[in-house]
Amino acid sequence: MKQVKQLIIFVTILLLSFTTKGQQQDGSIFERRISINQTDQPLDFVLEQISWQANVFFSYDATIFNSAQKVSISAQDKSLYTILNTLLDTTQYRFSELQNQVIITRKSNNEVMVTAQDSVPVKYFFLSGKLIESRKGRPIPFASVSIFDKPIGTISNTDGEFLLKVHPSYIADTIVISCMGYEQKLLPANQLLDEDLFILEPASIKIKEIKVTAITPEKLLKNMRANYEKNYTPSSKLMTAFYRETVKQDKNYISVSEAVMEVLKAPYIGTTRGDLVRLLKGRKSREVQPFKWLNFKLMGGPFTITELDAVKTVETFIDPEYERVYEYQISDVVWYENQPVYVVKFQAQSSEFYPPFEGEMYVHRETFALVHANYHLDKAGLKKAEEVMIKKKPRKVKARPTYVNYQVNYRQYQGKWHLASAKASVKFKVRSKRDRINSEFHSVSDLLITNIQPTDLKRFNKDERFSRSDIFVELLGAYDEKFWENYNIIKPNESLRNAFKQSLFN
Repeated sequence: MKQVKQLIIFVTILLLSFTTKGQQQDGSIFERRISINQTDQPLDFVLEQISWQANVFFSYDATIFNSAQKVSISAQDKSLYTILNTLLDTTQYRFSELQNQVIITRKSNNEVMVTAQDSVPVKYFFLSGKLIESRKGRPIPFASVSIFDKPIGTISNTDGEFLLKVHPSYIADTIVISCMGYEQKLLPANQLLDEDLFILEPASIKIKEIKVTAITPEKLLKNMRANYEKNYTPSSKLMTAFYRETVKQDKNYISVSEAVMEVLKAPYIGTTRGDLVRLLKGRKSREVQPFKWLNFKLMGGPFTITELDAVKTVETFIDPEYERVYEYQISDVVWYENQPVYVVKFQAQSSEFYPPFEGEMYVHRETFALVHANYHLDKAGLKKAEEVMIKKKPRKVKARPTYVNYQVNYRQYQGKWHLASAKASVKFKVRSKRDRINSEFHSVSDLLITNIQPTDLKRFNKDERFSRSDIFVELLGAYDEKFWENYNIIKPNESLRNAFKQSLFN
């Protein structure tokens, strides 16, 4: 039988101290918002007003346009990018930034795009906002926010907030906002410079809109397996990923660690080779809140969370070998990216089977690809999980898992479905009468794939790979502010930001 995901916990008597620092750096100066209302004023005067408000300097050859020409503009709380595009014809002029300067040049007739030199680092646009649902205004968590037809994206946090860092060459592209059960939203990327709040409408499926076909859960699972080769890539991919690992003791954060890493994704077809993970750079907190009584450590975090790719690992609830163990039911059809998706509930029928998962699969009606899975251990599974998940604990300390939940999401790119994000949430109750300990520890591990590239790599060097036995927080070094600037992350929610304010990152 397969074993439960090895999000193993070390529990030892030890007192640690940690620290945090603010999360986000400034993006492009073109994101700066200003309000301006000028009528029939010289262009150079209007540029001076903009320069003062946006705290930038303009640099241009006075011969490229008539600075005395009269212009009018009225804009409230708009980005510098939008203001300049309103004032000057973008087919004739190019805007670039260097430190705190906006350089305006005239485009040549046969302009060729050039790559910025390493000595002049490219400033990315930081597109941020909040997603809410239209009926009650509640935030929408875990929605996908990505660039259309590009493997670049992020997800919204539990407060519905997102942050997407975009290379200047993509600022005219389309942003796609998708969430299960809501209508897909398509927006010009530069529109996100001027707006902060985005409302998603619930998607209702009308019978006339889809061809209703009777299908059993067994037939659906069979079709899903039969379409593996069509839906998933037969070649390796090099994925850039963001990983965050948090631990709370009762209501207080006691550990926050995060990193940018690379995942060498093995082919889905024709190999049993597993995925490999290597860290590029990370940071860890110290003294968000000190541990009380115990040090709580997760083993194998970044390595283990890639195994939540249920399609790649052939998790038990989609494995034909274990199909007889589960009871399946098609409970609903919902809308995702303007396509119908089957909701399949599943539950292990026997407490003798381990791990006995129950949860939901979301299967694309047209391609039969797994789009999303949300599953957890049932009560019988939690009782058996203690010996599997707890690697080490002090004598006379009782520790048992009370909640184990996993989520995995996939995104379609170039006709194939790829791992997009994964989440593991585990709670443990820890007690000791002798030491007067009675506490709950809650660990959350988040993985976000932010970019996908083809690769000929077959392996990472052994000394740079993350292994199942490694403890993530012990491998992280000092915080490098510049390194993080252009990498996409999951924006921290309000409670996590409050924890950050208590101290500084390394």
